[in-house]
Amino acid sequence: MKVYYCSLVTVLIEMIASEKNIKRFVVNYRGIFQKTLGKRISTDIVYIAHREGKTALFNGRYSDDPERNGIPAARFAFIGENISEEDLEAEAAAKMDIDNADVVVVLDDTLAKGVEPWGYYGIMPINEKVIPNGVILFVSRRSPQELVKELERKPFSYKLAVLPGDASFSGLWYYKDDMTDVRVLGAVARVDPKMINIDDVVSYVKEKYKSDQKAEAALKAYDEVVIYNVKPGEGRDWPYKKPELPKWNEFSEGLKVVPPSQEYKIGPRGLNRNPVFKRGTSKTQRPLVRFDLCTKCTLCWYDCPDEVFDVTKDGYYDPNYEYCTGCGRCAEVCPVDDCIVMVDEMNFDNNDSAYEMYKKDPKAYVEWVESKKKNIRKIPEFITGKGEKVIVRDKSIPLKKGGAKE
Repeated sequence: MKVYYCSLVTVLIEMIASEKNIKRFVVNYRGIFQKTLGKRISTDIVYIAHREGKTALFNGRYSDDPERNGIPAARFAFIGENISEEDLEAEAAAKMDIDNADVVVVLDDTLAKGVEPWGYYGIMPINEKVIPNGVILFVSRRSPQELVKELERKPFSYKLAVLPGDASFSGLWYYKDDMTDVRVLGAVARVDPKMINIDDVVSYVKEKYKSDQKAEAALKAYDEVVIYNVKPGEGRDWPYKKPELPKWNEFSEGLKVVPPSQEYKIGPRGLNRNPVFKRGTSKTQRPLVRFDLCTKCTLCWYDCPDEVFDVTKDGYYDPNYEYCTGCGRCAEVCPVDDCIVMVDEMNFDNNDSAYEMYKKDPKAYVEWVESKKKNIRKIPEFITGKGEKVIVRDKSIPLKKGGAKE
């Protein structure tokens, strides 16, 4: 039987927040692509709380700036009832990150697999901040039972809520106004009505956006939310090692510079890369390669901005999924039809070498790839956030025996 423990610091923080009647909110999003969306949600939460006579403030996580494409980022808010602005500022204004949260919002469900923000060490679970009886709210097309399998086990019960919808992505200078922001507001009112009230959400949205349609979207989202009670111990053992910072008496004397490894070899995982910041959690999709269709043109390897392709002895290019950020550049430049296709990251449960799978059993590999790709291809528009071109294929390309000519 596994035994779980809550730290004394966590218990003390909860006691202080409960005593002062402070609600804590955090929204997790993809850097740049959801930057404006995250800001609008956290800002609107505070303004709605003000309408209810509460004291509230919001802030961004200090270590997230400057944001990078896809790298997880967060904004958080503190909402107090019967507390002065000065007292709330004294309690929360100087925080560079939130310790725990009553409501954790996740705008992209692939963040459930782990987050590695810009200023963090190690890959951390997305439900790290959730408190006992708190709520983690996903915008997702998946069921709560599917999502909870990706989360770290907790020693207490909490709620996992799902607002049905797709992850909303925009560009840095272009905002995709698909009403995800107001829908999330309605969902938050459902999962924690003591934080904000749905009536105030609807009146605020009507007043700010002058849109009955957006107000109706918020109200509809309130009814659409699916809530699942997560039991203690439900989830998975976290597969990544959590960093342990040295204690004051464990620092070595003087300055010690650890030189990076200079190892290089042909084949999967052969290229030396940063072992402490892998960035693989930045992706929402991963490229699947049909090696049997590959012509060894080198374009995927040449154009990859993160240099994640390892050269194999027989001239193929194997993506290292631990470092791939899912930018889709390789799929864009590949000249061979259906050779590289971007596929939803939530369809995978490991970062194993695709090339090694192919060499072991080409036929089984192609069948596996096609089962993941299915028959829909989504090609993003040139300007991020302006939609995608959807191509439906009638049938998949059969295995090309012999692969590329040597």
